[in-house]
Amino acid sequence: MFIKFFKSSFFIQYFVIGITGLFLWLSAFLTPTGMPAPEEPVPLYSLAFNLFCSSPLLASAIGFCLVLAETYWLTRILSHHELVLKNSSLSALVFLVMMSFLPGQLTLNPINIALGFMILILHHLLISYNKPEHLDRIFGAGFFTAIASMFYLPFILWFIFVIISFLIFRAGNWRAWMAAIIGLITPYLYLTAWYFWHDALIVNALKYPFFFSHIMVFPNPFHTDFYILCGFTVMLALWGIFLFRGGPEKTVEIRVKTNILLWTLVFTLLSFVFSRSMAIFHPALAMPALAMVITSTLIGLKKTRVAEMILMVYFLSVLLNNLFIHNMMYN
Repeated sequence: MFIKFFKSSFFIQYFVIGITGLFLWLSAFLTPTGMPAPEEPVPLYSLAFNLFCSSPLLASAIGFCLVLAETYWLTRILSHHELVLKNSSLSALVFLVMMSFLPGQLTLNPINIALGFMILILHHLLISYNKPEHLDRIFGAGFFTAIASMFYLPFILWFIFVIISFLIFRAGNWRAWMAAIIGLITPYLYLTAWYFWHDALIVNALKYPFFFSHIMVFPNPFHTDFYILCGFTVMLALWGIFLFRGGPEKTVEIRVKTNILLWTLVFTLLSFVFSRSMAIFHPALAMPALAMVITSTLIGLKKTRVAEMILMVYFLSVLLNNLFIHNMMYN
């Protein structure tokens, strides 16, 4: 059935994935959701918010295009590094559905912007495994971590993820560590100069410790559909991880690169405590790893009927909630 269909990656597969995405995001075009207000200090997201907040439809269209681009890009990366079946498009379908599992997510927001930088960071780190002498890749990982944190501040914690990747890759070269640190510092040097020039350095600097002094503070209530669909997603993830870990033996390189992706699940949980009003968007940071795990598990199944039925129920639950149920219950 559809698992076999998406084992290829021709135009028809990506066309179907695009149409699927349009159905999932249809409510965002019919009744656009406004962009979430920035939680300072996030200078770049504040800029994007000021540009697009007055046009929710445009923000939803940009958000949809961004998620589609991330879907295609992530699929290419997973396939290139053989973390899923080569030339398979199934990971794109899984990722897109999971990125659209709540109506509130169907707009441009700090997390789907930061996720694009996260995929870029993964791209640099995975390439640096085979080319540790390429300090530009390592510098880029630190640099884009800083840029992403200017859209979504808790992402700054992901620099620890970059450091852990060096330990996993057993990269002990001090130049690599310094390249990552310099990359992280560079955007903030420019930001500091900007604030200093406009006599706003102290005021804005104080916002950072204030932000991180609030732990597990969620001002927006979670709706019932969030708990249900998030629970469904977690069960799918646990099922995928359980079967994935017991799968066929892999090469050392693939095991190491897989572990890098799995570590993103840990940092999604760690940074969640600082997500505050962005809590409903935050789980999107786990979707690249979950797409890899679930896709690898599905492709490895000999009997796929039950798995396809479960995934179809999940897809229909997301679709119906996005189109009808959420609006009927909360509007």
